[in-house]
Amino acid sequence: MTPEELKERIAYILDVFSQPAIVEDFIDGREFHVSLWGNGSIEMLPPAEMDFTAFDNVRDRLCTYDSKFKPGSTHYEKIGLQLPALLTEAEYKRLKNTCILAYKTSGCRDYARLDIRLKDGIFWVLDVNPNSDITTDASMACAAEAAGYSYGEMISHIVNLAARRHPVFKKHIPSKKVA
Repeated sequence: MTPEELKERIAYILDVFSQPAIVEDFIDGREFHVSLWGNGSIEMLPPAEMDFTAFDNVRDRLCTYDSKFKPGSTHYEKIGLQLPALLTEAEYKRLKNTCILAYKTSGCRDYARLDIRLKDGIFWVLDVNPNSDITTDASMACAAEAAGYSYGEMISHIVNLAARRHPVFKKHIPSKKVA
């Protein structure tokens, strides 16, 4: 984006939404959707990598509304998914440490999904979704399935995590991991 385009976009945000605009650097790199769950002990499910190789223009290497909700759109059809993501052991460990730290720092409970980009060896947290989509075709459900959980087991595990925090129910919920 040129400085002129940025000024125009900021003016648009200020005019249309009557609120401040946030400007962030675009981090072009490998993108991961990482699902985590737990309270105290946090488990990272297999990370998913978004494959943007079909797009030459950096502005197209984004998971947009269309890519998630508009079948037939270019982004929906051409963004690929690698699950589990292909990572070296060292990358996996750094990704896991980054995600667990972001999960805990953000105050997440029970489950969340993080959007992460890898650029120049650094994992950048783009977004923390503390109430992420858990429908059957969402990345959380796909990651749980890759880890060996059925959809029902995933939902049950999330409900049990929340119930264990409740003063009445926590006595009756087993603390063992489902599998």
